[in-house]
Amino acid sequence: MRISCAKAVGVVMASVVFGSAAVMAAEGSTRVMAAGSLRLAVTEMRDVFHASGGPELELLFGPSGKLRQMIEAGEPVGVFLSASKKHSDALAAAGMLSGSDRFTRNVLCLMAAPGRAVSEPQAIDVMLDPAVRLGTSTPKADPSGDYTWEMFRKVEALRPGAFATLDAKALKLTGGAVDKKRKALPYPAVFEGNQADVFVSYCTNAVATAAQVPGLTWVKLPDEINVGAVYGMGVATRAGDAAQAFADFVRSEDGQAILAKYGFK
Repeated sequence: MRISCAKAVGVVMASVVFGSAAVMAAEGSTRVMAAGSLRLAVTEMRDVFHASGGPELELLFGPSGKLRQMIEAGEPVGVFLSASKKHSDALAAAGMLSGSDRFTRNVLCLMAAPGRAVSEPQAIDVMLDPAVRLGTSTPKADPSGDYTWEMFRKVEALRPGAFATLDAKALKLTGGAVDKKRKALPYPAVFEGNQADVFVSYCTNAVATAAQVPGLTWVKLPDEINVGAVYGMGVATRAGDAAQAFADFVRSEDGQAILAKYGFK
């Protein structure tokens, strides 16, 4: 590993020598709550962090809005990685996180089921087609859904009346709750179960889903309607050194390289 990783992990050693692992676990200092779209990247970061000398970390993935509600209700957490900075900002403003920093970005893509071709210029027409089942995540619970509805409003500006059509036909198939048993992204199951013809999600999810579903294709949504997702991160105010060390690793050259590997900006 490069020195950037070693520096990020180094602070952990003091907590191992001088701190109590039981206290750290009780305070949630070794628990990382992260947006579902970060599952692959954060899992790899966890493994690299641990291999470099950092302690074991418990990972919990889910819709950022739901994770925020869990934290507000007292669920223990060390680091919160949100797909929308507004959620980490809110927890920081409430004094539950020591801060809220942008650590990566994402954009929206349109996935199409095997056997269905779609191009960027056709994306709006395909989404509006009454014969096409349009899958989305759940707004308010999941930032992916919030960004999708923001995109619908941009379509409305180009085609008056489109928002009502898209809002009415959208099938909210993911992001409604935190599933502690889920070990994989939900999108392959959506297409394997024939629940939607097309699905709006982050481009990182599209890349990962295409790798698992033969024949699935995807395109980035046109710039005039696309929405940039800004991800926010914060360390719990009562977390231990392990949480801060992992947050530092996420910001490090090595952590950012892992995010880039999975398509984050």
